[in-house]
Amino acid sequence: MRTRRLVTTVAAVGLLAAGCGGSESETPAAPNDVSATVDTTVVQSDSEQATDTDSTDIDVSIAGGEVTPTDERIEGTVGREIVLTVDSDAVDELHVHSVPEYTFPVAVGEDQEFRFTVDVPGSVDIELHDAGVTVATVLVRP
Repeated sequence: MRTRRLVTTVAAVGLLAAGCGGSESETPAAPNDVSATVDTTVVQSDSEQATDTDSTDIDVSIAGGEVTPTDERIEGTVGREIVLTVDSDAVDELHVHSVPEYTFPVAVGEDQEFRFTVDVPGSVDIELHDAGVTVATVLVRP
């Protein structure tokens, strides 16, 4: 009885491993496999839309103790540059809680530009440290 369970367990594990797709000897999908064709088309379409010149731009204003924007929701893409342009009448520090993390010193002045990219998809908060304000949350997609 124990031998039969062991054989069944080994066979089940073998089936699971075969379905994972980690083997180099795996046979590629047949050319007329509709799902493989659709997936390839979608990937090509996404890569054609994203270019290196695209960026996500966020204009930030700090004036008289007021911060604009506050808690703005923005969409971004992994590897696509995010540009913060800051006009400020106060010294502060921007923290970007992403992978990798960034910290930018904000001085008194106009058109201060901070550029960064995010390597890991997810929700990225951009905060002003001294003001204690979340300027924006970027939903970074793959």
